[in-house]
Amino acid sequence: MKRFDYQAAQRKKKLALAVTLALGAWQVHAAAPDGDSVAAVVANTAAVAEAADVALPVASVVIIGGQAPALAKRPVASVYGTDTSLLDTPRAVSQISAEQLARDGIRTADDLVKYAPGVTRNGGQNVSVAPLIRGQASELYQDGQRTYNVRHPFNTNAYEGVDIVAGPAPQVFGISSRSGGYANYISKKPDFERQRGQVSGQFGTWVPGGGSYGSNSLTFDLTGPLSDTLAYRVSLTPQRADDYAEGVRNNYNAFYGALAWKPSKDIRIDWNVSVDDYYDFNVTHGWNRVSQKLIDDGLYYAGRATPIISVGTGAATRYYSPVFASGAYNSAVTGWQQRTPVVNAQGVRQFVAGPLLSAAQLPSFLSNSATPGTVRGWVYDATLPGNGLKELSDSAYSREADQNTAKRDTSQLRFAWDLSPGWSLVNSTLYQHSDDTGNSVGSFFTQFEDRIFENRLELRGKGSYTLFGVPVKHDSNTGASYRRERYAVKAANNSFTINPYDLTAPLDLKTPGTFLGLASPGGSGSWIGTPGVPQLSSYFGYLSLPVMYPAGGDFYAERGGSAASGGATYTSDGRWTNLSVFTQQNFLFDEKYGLNVGLSGTRVDASIHNPVFVTAAQEVSDSQRFYLPAAQVSLLYKPTPDSTLYVTHDRSYAINTGGFADVLTWGANNKLNPLNFRSLSRLLEVGAKAELVPGRLQASIAGYRQKRDVAPLTDGTIPKLQVHGVDASLQLQASRDVTAGLNYSLINAKYTYVAFPPGFFSPWGFVADNATVFADGNTLNQRAAPGAAAAPGIPKHSLSGFVDVKFGRGFGSELSAWWTSKWATSLAQNATVPSEHNFNLTLYYRQPKWDVALRIVNLTDERNFVNGLTGPTTEFLQPGIPRALQATAAFRF
Repeated sequence: MKRFDYQAAQRKKKLALAVTLALGAWQVHAAAPDGDSVAAVVANTAAVAEAADVALPVASVVIIGGQAPALAKRPVASVYGTDTSLLDTPRAVSQISAEQLARDGIRTADDLVKYAPGVTRNGGQNVSVAPLIRGQASELYQDGQRTYNVRHPFNTNAYEGVDIVAGPAPQVFGISSRSGGYANYISKKPDFERQRGQVSGQFGTWVPGGGSYGSNSLTFDLTGPLSDTLAYRVSLTPQRADDYAEGVRNNYNAFYGALAWKPSKDIRIDWNVSVDDYYDFNVTHGWNRVSQKLIDDGLYYAGRATPIISVGTGAATRYYSPVFASGAYNSAVTGWQQRTPVVNAQGVRQFVAGPLLSAAQLPSFLSNSATPGTVRGWVYDATLPGNGLKELSDSAYSREADQNTAKRDTSQLRFAWDLSPGWSLVNSTLYQHSDDTGNSVGSFFTQFEDRIFENRLELRGKGSYTLFGVPVKHDSNTGASYRRERYAVKAANNSFTINPYDLTAPLDLKTPGTFLGLASPGGSGSWIGTPGVPQLSSYFGYLSLPVMYPAGGDFYAERGGSAASGGATYTSDGRWTNLSVFTQQNFLFDEKYGLNVGLSGTRVDASIHNPVFVTAAQEVSDSQRFYLPAAQVSLLYKPTPDSTLYVTHDRSYAINTGGFADVLTWGANNKLNPLNFRSLSRLLEVGAKAELVPGRLQASIAGYRQKRDVAPLTDGTIPKLQVHGVDASLQLQASRDVTAGLNYSLINAKYTYVAFPPGFFSPWGFVADNATVFADGNTLNQRAAPGAAAAPGIPKHSLSGFVDVKFGRGFGSELSAWWTSKWATSLAQNATVPSEHNFNLTLYYRQPKWDVALRIVNLTDERNFVNGLTGPTTEFLQPGIPRALQATAAFRF
């Protein structure tokens, strides 16, 4: 019997493996550069290795939908709709792979700072879905079609990749609302090659020193062929997650299913559906009463705020305030003072308290319902017993009773027909139904419903020819789209009184009815008995409160209409229909010189109606027609095949939706606000991209200047924003086992026009002097509009990056970090957050069939902040997560 030569057998296996890897590498190099083909080659390589019983380095193994370890990215379809290399796309584009989405523990859009320059952390009130790009709110797309963009917990169950693009959407995608940038989420695709699946989960969260909380989610992902021409994919994610902020939840169930059918080699039909039920989540409000002491030392001006109540009209108006026994939330009123407006040396209009009034001098609204008082604003008296600076918990600022819900039912159908080797016909259809309820005190009480239908037909061409002896490559995309959106929104502004709330008082009392002392405040955000009838306060006598109307259950809404007529610009129902034609023509001459031209024209038919009314005269409506043109031109120069220089100019109009969702708003005279359709964006961007070391080092840099109109404020005015800056990025594949990335952003953002809207905002911020008014919406302050003013909440300089090292035998670690320069918290600039930084450390063990990881968030336990809101009217800070430990695990089969 022949003796078995074990060493010779191992040498043969290793030789076979080496040949397989070499062939796989050649296939990756030769294949068309799309993620599916690369993943298939890698998967086949891993399968051969498994059969040969030889351990592969973990860098050679990719989870479902993962990318190869090389720097080459998938083609970019997120700008022109057609596959274009990242290098030849004349826009600032960053990509997130399926592996990163699955493994990196992304909790909110703020975590995307790791992957892309120009992304700014903004908190998003715990439910940030769309990243802040170049200091501006961004849009959401799914496979190139714009979806509904309203807050809910971050959820990637349906996706296997993201492209983050700075600047306006391209002409092919149609007009949008936000032109700062967009995130195009790429849906999961079925696999025709083999059955495969994965179960993955995130588990946590342990906070050293106390404050740990449950934050868990599981994702079940299964795909494979049903026949030679039909394949499927199913993904399910249930999440049950609390948050480091006490009383905050992010609970949802998400389902995704997809079918792909290839009836012939020239035709492919893809259909997907997702059902997402965010049945219980909170909108967080962070720390109010922002001061420099709060930022630097965590010391909060605790205790009761004092209202300023007016009575009378015109020159006969008088202002009064109560005197409390103490700063306790339930302290008695012991007297009253009259307030006199005085302009101080700094030009600030203050309301100075006079002596205690005698019984004969008391205001009439204390006992007479015929002359009710109106709460106009608030001041804070630091000398009141019980008031003053106190240490505040980072996490205690949200009510347990708050519960928001959101539902998204989305379906896409895509038909692609290759007419010839150079021409294809693509039809994409999107339907989405959204239903949202906002129920968080310190926010707006809202009810939204939105239905979107969009169909886009594209004729795509790709060819090469010679023009006057010069070789030309020509890509084109020409077609038409139809989009119809119907919506209904009811909103109540009555709880958005941020700074009067005392966060050291019991948070279950954090309701407007409680601090106003109303006997029967109703639900958590409704204080209305009979609309328009003065309400009796146990503290302040008879008060005239904002007029709101029953809108179902304990929900009350303001009636819609222009602000001047007493309506709310954001309460309405309506629809708009877009009919667009577009063409994108991209030319590359002699493999060096490029010209890309995109043009579109969109006719918009829009109508608006007030759904909340009592009298027939209050049921107002309006409809108008608009035409919105858009153009984008790019020039390219390729000094080498691996580098590109470009300049891009975009001039486009947007449907500038506002309020608290993607809805139309009211203008003057109860008409549709025409400013919704005159939102002009002008972008000039100059950039360079290069693969500095082939297969090892990629770099990009872009300088830009953009002027645009941002979302309408509550009075219908639209601020104008100007941003200029620089985005730069490096990506390194130092070796098979060492990868790294580095991003830098310079953002100079200022408002060239901004007014102080009516409502509950504070033109001078929070000042603890018992005279400077806050939460008055400028009705008492009467501060002149600042004209040009630096945009708050946006650091001028930002750095982010990561280093990933694989040690062998499946072990590895990744260190990621970000740093930002100082930034002002509001237009008043009376408080500044100093420079901040954060480190996250991940330790992992990965095998072809499974992996586990431990992530330490905020490794050095820094106290970091984000602004609670984006825009000129932000007033509260949200502390970042303290040092915490989270775990992830995945099993593949």
